[in-house]
Amino acid sequence: MKIGIDARFWSQTGIGRYIREIVGELAKQDTQNEYVIFLMAGDFDTVTLPSNFKKVKTTIYWHSFSEQLILPILYLREKLDLLFVPHFNVPIFYPGKFVSTIHDLTVLRVRTGRVTTLPYPIYAIKYLAAFLAHFVAIKRSQKIFTVSQFVKNDLVQTFKVAPDKIVLTPNAVDGNFYPRPNSEVDVVLQRYKIAKPYLFYVGNGYPHKNLELLIKAFEIVLKDFPKLTLVLGGKKNFFYNRLEKESASLVVSGRLVCPGFISDSDLPALYSGAEAFVNPSLYEGFGIQTLEAFACGCKVICSNATSLPEIGGDLADYFDPRNIENMAEVIKKSLIKTSPDFATKAKARAQEFSWQSSAQTILETIKSFKSNNFGVK
Repeated sequence: MKIGIDARFWSQTGIGRYIREIVGELAKQDTQNEYVIFLMAGDFDTVTLPSNFKKVKTTIYWHSFSEQLILPILYLREKLDLLFVPHFNVPIFYPGKFVSTIHDLTVLRVRTGRVTTLPYPIYAIKYLAAFLAHFVAIKRSQKIFTVSQFVKNDLVQTFKVAPDKIVLTPNAVDGNFYPRPNSEVDVVLQRYKIAKPYLFYVGNGYPHKNLELLIKAFEIVLKDFPKLTLVLGGKKNFFYNRLEKESASLVVSGRLVCPGFISDSDLPALYSGAEAFVNPSLYEGFGIQTLEAFACGCKVICSNATSLPEIGGDLADYFDPRNIENMAEVIKKSLIKTSPDFATKAKARAQEFSWQSSAQTILETIKSFKSNNFGVK
């Protein structure tokens, strides 16, 4: 079989990590099939793959007209038996067979005036385009991969998809996430100007992440833990700037620190040094940070909404993300709770998820098309 993979997100966070890990595992596990990997020009020379993987260079960005009009032509030139699109922006006009990964339905679920900086008419058009892309991906995919049972259920209920069309391929953490010694933690904390003790969050600042309520709950927690700092890590943008402006007094006092983008290489030390990782999100398709924290021996205090309890299991402490008082109370109780064997259990929980297993599931699904004569050679 000749399998194409849209890997244009290769160097990005989020979906990019999923693509890198899955492609890397497929390269280890499959020497029989032929792969064609479509990469952005900036990534082309940096990606090294086995001889059964051909690289194709493109300058076509995601969410563009060229993605729908020109990219399908590149796919057709390669005469693919099957195309794997590891995100929802499938090529609407591509006539060939494809499978896709739907990571979540955040763009369809989160609709308030605070989620965008765009004028409403433009935002409405983008929303309709996203809905259409999801609809086409879900209806035309031979199979749909997704990262959690929660998202699978959401897809079934929203788009009336047959459950057996959806295959679970959960996210995982790599070997870079493990508890770091105090000496390494101290160096990283100094670099980001963070002082212990601190609660840690890393991710974007979009409104559905619910950081505004977390900050309000943190102000309550401060009454009992006055030396505690809340660290919100993530690339600075309109939403993070708005959070800092609305919480100016905490920023000035040093109780709220927004260090900006944090590299993957520094994350393990920040998890290792934290009192806990806190995630108040209202909607998550998976929540990879839970596993990252567990792998580093860090407590997790998070929302009881959507996929988060599925990933955290019985090791995380949960709160109602819409109830400030409950959020504060759970955080305070978790801060004083001790569990001598937590690190061992947390590591074991993180290891229940593996990229090797998810890639193997994808490969077995692809092979089934050939054996079941789904029209793929």
